[in-house]
Amino acid sequence: MYIALKHLHLTFVALALLIFFIRGVLLFIHSPLLNKKLLKIAPHIINTIMLVSGILLAVSLGMKPGEHPWLMAKLIGLVVFIILGVGAFKVRNVLLQKILWVDALVVFAYIVSVAITKSPMGFLG
Repeated sequence: MYIALKHLHLTFVALALLIFFIRGVLLFIHSPLLNKKLLKIAPHIINTIMLVSGILLAVSLGMKPGEHPWLMAKLIGLVVFIILGVGAFKVRNVLLQKILWVDALVVFAYIVSVAITKSPMGFLG
């Protein structure tokens, strides 16, 4: 069960990054595709599956964020990623959109590095 959950989680991590990246590119080229219902709904479905599978992984391993600082760092990073990502698509200032989008991508990379290193410092350490 662990391997299946891990693969599910990693697949949806990759999908979350891919759809976030694509939506950002569509935003910056002012594509009408960004307004398609599928591109508005898909990120929520993908991110929910990613989050639920991550929670199930932690529960199946008996891990608690309070006992594993790297896991807490991933959760905090996820909240920061969400705030930056929502901001990138909500603000109307193009420069600020780009800054928030790139910052969200950096935070995403940080979260992945924390998961790989099992250190709350991730690539910062």
